[in-house]
Amino acid sequence: MRGVSPLKPRNKVRHSPAPRKPPRSRESEAPDERQGFSDGMFEDECPDHLHFERSGGAQKTILKKLRNGKLAIDDTLDLHGLNAAQARTQLTQFLLDCRQLGHRHVIIVHGKGYRSPNGAVIKPLLNRWLRQAEEVLAFSSAQPKDGGTGAVYVLLRKTRDHS
Repeated sequence: MRGVSPLKPRNKVRHSPAPRKPPRSRESEAPDERQGFSDGMFEDECPDHLHFERSGGAQKTILKKLRNGKLAIDDTLDLHGLNAAQARTQLTQFLLDCRQLGHRHVIIVHGKGYRSPNGAVIKPLLNRWLRQAEEVLAFSSAQPKDGGTGAVYVLLRKTRDHS
């Protein structure tokens, strides 16, 4: 250890934070764009089992209970038989209502697309829309007793008014 000297405290690499994007002007956006839901379909095929967890969103035990259908369901939305525009409108209003009522655990039934000539339409859109919604912390395909891969359990962010 002869000839070795400790590093100076200032010999640390400092990373500058990533530049922040300026907030978008909400006045110039159409109402559906404010929610951030796009109509575009995924380029890849939608997986049979849907699953998403927002980083740092919820505890692992809560996420496990969500996946296993062990959380009490506060509300349900059924999107069967709706077209994409109707489904987006229903979802937007449902998430707004859930926020106002303080609901945290909901189930959204989207169906499996058996009656649609080109397969599931709502399921891939819902997969995208729920990932885009800031109030959604996680979602997972439901257990068979609740609709299986034709429904999703959704964990919503706590609201300040209903903590």
